[in-house]
Amino acid sequence: MAAPLDADALRRALGPPSGPWASIEVVASTGSTNADLLARAGGPDRAPDRTVRVAEHQDAGRGRRDRVWEDRAGEGLTFSVLLRPREVAVERWGWAPLLAGLALVEAVGRVSTVPAALKWPNDLLLGAEPAAKGAGILAEVGAGTGGDRALVIGIGLNVATPAADLPAGATSLVAEGADPDRPAVLVAVLRALADLDRRWRDAHGDVVAAGIVDDYRARCATLGREVSVTLPGDRTLAGRAVDVDRDGRLAVRAPDGETTVVSAGDVVHVRPAAR
Repeated sequence: MAAPLDADALRRALGPPSGPWASIEVVASTGSTNADLLARAGGPDRAPDRTVRVAEHQDAGRGRRDRVWEDRAGEGLTFSVLLRPREVAVERWGWAPLLAGLALVEAVGRVSTVPAALKWPNDLLLGAEPAAKGAGILAEVGAGTGGDRALVIGIGLNVATPAADLPAGATSLVAEGADPDRPAVLVAVLRALADLDRRWRDAHGDVVAAGIVDDYRARCATLGREVSVTLPGDRTLAGRAVDVDRDGRLAVRAPDGETTVVSAGDVVHVRPAAR
């Protein structure tokens, strides 16, 4: 197993006084880093804006719609960040998982030569076509009222898990031929995310003005593909994914030319259309 992450080294690289993150915590094990930070969104143990919590292992990690995220200690990166983006209206917080996805793509490009792209709304794809899932993202809104509400974004990234130990449809940086240093990967992701968060806040959540929507479109492998979108109630939307709009919604054009937009909260699955 890889050496444990060095919390002090991470704080020197990313924390006060010169780093972008206010608080960086590393624990050996927990149920869920998202759940930990959501519990501290308000109340006496209120976590400050730009808090990072990293766990070497999670035994109750979650993805979208309460799907399970599995990891083995020392092989991946499982962490969450708590943000209090008072400059951005809560209605625009739906961009949170897309920002995290962009940060992952940028970080992978900095630390490796592994091809990386995004599957809307919350997956990182690694490797040449057909790419496989290398990371998942879960964004949740914490307790509080008005400007005191918190946004928690959880990321699970497969770093060093060998190909033989990965579930079907998944991959890791090592499985794609990289030889990554876990602390360097974590630092790269958190630096990229902090930069995107700053741009987002400076533009008051206007992803068009910040150039973020164009960055996302350029890295989104879903766009231009024929997809099948599963909606609640076993409804299905089929067509070509043609855009991600300023609200972070996916636009799907049906064969008859009608275009429908769906938000991440509306979607159960997005899959390539059967050939």
